[in-house]
Amino acid sequence: SFIPRFLSDTVRTHVLNPAIVPTLLRTIRATIFPNNALGPPREIPSLEERKIIKHRCATTLLGLLPARVASAFFATDDQRTMLKQVEELLDCLDDPYLNKHFIYQIVDLIVVRLAPELGERGVQELLEERLG
Repeated sequence: SFIPRFLSDTVRTHVLNPAIVPTLLRTIRATIFPNNALGPPREIPSLEERKIIKHRCATTLLGLLPARVASAFFATDDQRTMLKQVEELLDCLDDPYLNKHFIYQIVDLIVVRLAPELGERGVQELLEERLG
């Protein structure tokens, strides 16, 4: 389907590029462990802050689409209507179960791309094959 192909291509070209991997690893380490220690816990945004974040995200996503594509996709030329529809599409990301499943799928895709044998057989089978 489209999403796995898109994620695979994006990971391959932007994350697994040998020129980017060292910088990416340093950035991830500095983000997760600032000053070589765990970072402070995340503050959960208030309802008003969530609305602002969602609006900013919808505006950014809509800005990435060419005007003609957006008009055809949303069947309108009105920016406010398109923005409202994008915000409604983003509502599906409010579900914690779907978010966990989405993150799991992304991690699974990355692991299978890095170690393709894990896609064919499970971890236990690979351990038994290599150790015994």
